[in-house]
Amino acid sequence: MAIVESESKNLKNNENGEVDQENKIYYRVFPEMTSGIDYENRIIEIEVSLPGVAKKDIELKVLPTWFHLKANRNHIGYGANQCFGKKIIPEKTTAKYENGLLKITAHIRDPFDGAREITV
Repeated sequence: MAIVESESKNLKNNENGEVDQENKIYYRVFPEMTSGIDYENRIIEIEVSLPGVAKKDIELKVLPTWFHLKANRNHIGYGANQCFGKKIIPEKTTAKYENGLLKITAHIRDPFDGAREITV
């Protein structure tokens, strides 16, 4: 992951005639990530490095097979759309953010959950 700070750039005035530099993203960065699978407990753990990002500026959405992450810090926009590698249970997924590290814990879906038993 490369993070590069730049000098403030001159921006055009917005509709109100004010210079809007606060929310402008100059750099888009794919964050550094590590992951591991605990097959015995059926858990996937993913750690995402988001240095300097405030907790309120993190957006995380999960689906059964992948997740979407978006976070902003100053003029840097972190973003990732990643596959879990296994089907997970979105309702059991948790995330914890401390010291610039986002830890996502997802439970792997048992392929036989909801299976219909057929008598022979």
